[in-house]
Amino acid sequence: MKEDSTIVDTLFERVKEFGITYTELLKLRAIDFASEVISSIIPDILFTSFILLVLFFLNLALALWLGDITGRLYLGFLLVGGFYLVLGLVLKLFMRGWLKKRIGDYFVKHIFRQTDL
Repeated sequence: MKEDSTIVDTLFERVKEFGITYTELLKLRAIDFASEVISSIIPDILFTSFILLVLFFLNLALALWLGDITGRLYLGFLLVGGFYLVLGLVLKLFMRGWLKKRIGDYFVKHIFRQTDL
């Protein structure tokens, strides 16, 4: 009878240890997953930031050049701003669903890159 209670106690101890180990494993997997997602998205964000900075200066130069051609500096900036207004309206009206799908697919791909799904 005493041996039965010892076996049950040992079994409970092992189940408790298994639960603690499994919880630690889940924590480590979550940390690994988060670090993998962040490390794969950050380079893309940095590259996109660099491209946007280059485009900013190219647009600034274009606006100054157009202002020089028209003889009025503000007209160059108005022309570049008007171009982006029209482009923004076209994107909003015709490509909103397409862009939303592309951006959603990008994040889903990066999040589930490490899973077995």
